[in-house]
Amino acid sequence: MQNPQQKNDAIAIAKTFPLVSYQTKDALWTVGFLIAAVIFPALLAHTPQNQWITGTIVNALLFLAVWRVGVVNAALVAALPSSIALMRGLLPPPMAILVPYIIISNLAMIFVFYAIKKYPLTGIISASLAKFLFLFTITSFFIKLAAPLIVMMQWPQLFTALAGGLIAAGFIKITYLPKA
Repeated sequence: MQNPQQKNDAIAIAKTFPLVSYQTKDALWTVGFLIAAVIFPALLAHTPQNQWITGTIVNALLFLAVWRVGVVNAALVAALPSSIALMRGLLPPPMAILVPYIIISNLAMIFVFYAIKKYPLTGIISASLAKFLFLFTITSFFIKLAAPLIVMMQWPQLFTALAGGLIAAGFIKITYLPKA
């Protein structure tokens, strides 16, 4: 049985480090980001060069999610698109092994951006580089795949992350979304 001091300490910790935002507006924004991060790639899956389009859109959504709902809720958004794409058959089957690494790279990107979001351009560049370097290292040294699949996980990741970040920054500047 907890004594009153332990209960107060637990409440203080929960208020200081919430797992997710409990505000209704943040929950709605998070659900909106989740839906968009799943629907856009699914709709554009069969377009030529879809990686450039869908990657840019998903990265923009991740940057916007960090800005609008914070890092924890954005982490929920980061984990979903690749998982859904794999389940729906939107990724080539040999890429299934990369899904956890794609999720980790998205998490790295949002954590770096969150840490430096006071300086948005620096944050976007640093976060994009973190994502790229992680995936580049994994596909260059640890996982052996066909050359076209390896290429998909290297330089295009940097360019789509940068493009998504710049689109998000423009959107933030135009709409003045409040910071998380």
